[in-house]
Amino acid sequence: MKRLKIVSVLAVFVLIAAACGSDDGSDTTEPATEPATETTAGATTATTAAPTETTAGATDTEDPLAQFGESRDADPALIEKAMGPITPPEGDPAWDIILASVARANQNLDQATIDKALECWNAPECDTGTGGELVMGFADGGGHLNVWRGVTHMEAILQALTYPEIGKIISTEALWDPDPAVPANDIRFLIQSGADFITGYPDAGVAIADAIKEATAAGVPYIPWSAGWVGLPGQDGALVPGQDYLTVVGENLCDLGESMAAVLDDNVGEGKIGVLGGTPGNALSLGWQQCLTPALNDTIEEIGPADTFWVNDVALQVVLGWLSTDPDIKGYAYEYSDGMNTALQAYDQLGIPVKNLTLAMRTDEQTLFCDWVERNEPTYNIWYSAGGNFQSRVAVTAAMMFLQGAEIPAPIDVPHVMRQVTAADCNPNRATPAVSGTSLVPDNVLTEMFGG
Repeated sequence: MKRLKIVSVLAVFVLIAAACGSDDGSDTTEPATEPATETTAGATTATTAAPTETTAGATDTEDPLAQFGESRDADPALIEKAMGPITPPEGDPAWDIILASVARANQNLDQATIDKALECWNAPECDTGTGGELVMGFADGGGHLNVWRGVTHMEAILQALTYPEIGKIISTEALWDPDPAVPANDIRFLIQSGADFITGYPDAGVAIADAIKEATAAGVPYIPWSAGWVGLPGQDGALVPGQDYLTVVGENLCDLGESMAAVLDDNVGEGKIGVLGGTPGNALSLGWQQCLTPALNDTIEEIGPADTFWVNDVALQVVLGWLSTDPDIKGYAYEYSDGMNTALQAYDQLGIPVKNLTLAMRTDEQTLFCDWVERNEPTYNIWYSAGGNFQSRVAVTAAMMFLQGAEIPAPIDVPHVMRQVTAADCNPNRATPAVSGTSLVPDNVLTEMFGG
């Protein structure tokens, strides 16, 4: 696929989109002015199409994805593993892309493929050995210092290895550098290195918007995962998915925040709760937090939100500070369970029992769940959604479908459901307890990744 041709079609599409507006009649050049509405959480506002130069596979009238070399035939067990007992949306083109992604995740990996995946995971650049002409760029604002990011990187690599068209993978990690020039230059480096598409998480948000727009202008689709909006609708300097970058993969953030609020409303009732988030201004934390607050009972008082940079020790220091001032905190909302597990050490250090405590979480690292089992406190309960590691697979498949001429929804909403932790959610045989139970990376690969 020639990048010049992609640029030409993108330019034409942008002109058409500007003239016609979005599918729902709104002008996609104007960010939403009500960030706590469904638009903030990820309502479909635009689609972006790539040139239809070639197609992979013959058209199958029973599976509309066949013309793009994909299938909707995803294993229901893998769907539930990745997302829980969700209700699949009917007639949603984003759901078709998710199905196609999960269908490719049903991999029976031989040792040679595992070795290649580990090589790509450990090296900034690798040759996949297929001879394919496409280059995948992976631009993570964080990096392997965080287990969740390392697993999500592997999900993307394993997905890429299902495409023989991808002959090279180039990966960068900004390691949460506070200078936004670092992640921005990572994206520019990938453009200059010949990436045909780029995926990753934009921790710096709108601070790297210019680099992302440069990728789009160069005909390089950019697809963040984990609801990594490059600025939420209505936020100053926010980019528009489907216009300024291809799409964003993740939960409807407003729905996620309201789901967390429902857990706290029902189980805390009244009292103080602590609200934590990740890197300052990241879209994931800000998105659910701004919809959590108005959905809480008037009898619940928030402390925070506090930025933790998704660093466990920072989360611990935050909760230590809160408890030192007021030990009677009834609950917490946070998107990172492993960080919450470390933060709970504050209770042990201060001699405060974890009684009548409710946690509303997003991810599902085994550390927190197994700690919950060990504490055996019946008035302490946890609800969670899913780890979301597999969303990087969705980003890879969306990019590959785009390069085959598919229309890609913007955003790609991933269904979620909150569920209560039980003893069965602690798996003592997990390769490493810091890995989400919902990850689609096979256990034998995880073992080799983390030396379990």
